[in-house]
Amino acid sequence: MRRPDLSTAPRTGIVDLARLGFALAGNALRHPGTFNAEAVFREWARRAAARRNTDNLMVNFLVKQLLLVGSAELSRQILAQPPRQDNFTTGSLKRSAMAFLAAHALTISDDESWNRRRAFNEAVLEPNRRHEFAPQFVRSTLEAFAAPISGVADLRAAMGRAMLGVVFGGAASPQLVTQIEALFDLVQNPVKRVLTAPFAYMKRARFYDSLRALWQAQDEAGRPSLLKMAGQSVTSLAGAELLEQIPHWMFTFTGSATDLVLRTLTLITSTPSVQRRVIAELAGAGALDGPTFEAAPLPLLEACLTETGHLYPPVTRTFHRAAAGARLNGLQLAPGTEIMHLFPLFTADLEGADAPSFNPDRWLAAPAPVCAFDPFLGGARRCPGRSLILVVCKTALASLLLQHRLGVVAPGIAGSSLPAQFPRRGLRFVGA
Repeated sequence: MRRPDLSTAPRTGIVDLARLGFALAGNALRHPGTFNAEAVFREWARRAAARRNTDNLMVNFLVKQLLLVGSAELSRQILAQPPRQDNFTTGSLKRSAMAFLAAHALTISDDESWNRRRAFNEAVLEPNRRHEFAPQFVRSTLEAFAAPISGVADLRAAMGRAMLGVVFGGAASPQLVTQIEALFDLVQNPVKRVLTAPFAYMKRARFYDSLRALWQAQDEAGRPSLLKMAGQSVTSLAGAELLEQIPHWMFTFTGSATDLVLRTLTLITSTPSVQRRVIAELAGAGALDGPTFEAAPLPLLEACLTETGHLYPPVTRTFHRAAAGARLNGLQLAPGTEIMHLFPLFTADLEGADAPSFNPDRWLAAPAPVCAFDPFLGGARRCPGRSLILVVCKTALASLLLQHRLGVVAPGIAGSSLPAQFPRRGLRFVGA
């Protein structure tokens, strides 16, 4: 039984920091090839919270205080509110990292700027319904997956080609895939970004030169794409503010979406009973290049993606800041408190003995589970591209399962017995 809400969250001390340091060093020495600092931090946080019988923990890094949110209820309350400078805004770490790539990005916007950019993104991405360009996006994804797939690198490359078709209608150079991956790597690695600052900003400038040229060269007769939809939208966004919405549409494909497809393919093909039903559902939708498949909802395959996203979140954390302070659930946050949601801390929230297993049927039940964690976040900050990226992921999986007849073997993965973390190494693509 967790302790009741207190006016302040329990704090870590020097001993806790020493334990974290020893854990990081020990894991790096024992597993140099598979060292995962986030997994070590997550396990340390879980144990530190358990020792204090709490969900939410104030991590004292001596020079900085960080509220680690392990309570799903507290996380939902924060995410439910539109970002505002007088309430919950973007965390300082996330803001400084993302500002390098796109200072006007929706994910680091507040107040009226967030309202305008959110409206634009929703007009282009069409959340909560099947996108009007979905048939073309299905065809673009199938074209992207026509080449042989023999490993994770091939899968990521295929998702990059799908991105070029969906975002730009296939009119952009493949070099854009390399550019966005390199820039996003710099977003995620602040040390590399600082050490290579002149070259990093040169890469960024070349990238936006490419986007600007594509925007100016739009052709009304071209293939349907997000860029075409953006050009047709009525919006007050222009110039850099408009172009800086595009990178987010791009790096999702080769980042979190690729991880979600890979993990879902692994779990489906490690559970023969589910695989047979998914194959039957796909067969019932008609030929992959036909109009019936383009309109098929594929509920079981979508449930497989949803289940995988809950078991192994493709995005594991996000950051906020209580700029003006806040009081939630009796927890008092001082002004300027930095907040970290570490989602795997509260993903084991599906009740029942089968919770650690791969069970997509729970998402087909009526009603579906009321779950503490949503891989696409929730509330006002819910991902506006959720519906679109699910279409792409379902199409990619259909191609991998039917056309390529592929499965993935991963260490420790079996449908009825799953490890806490998805393996990072040892993945092997196999034919049916």
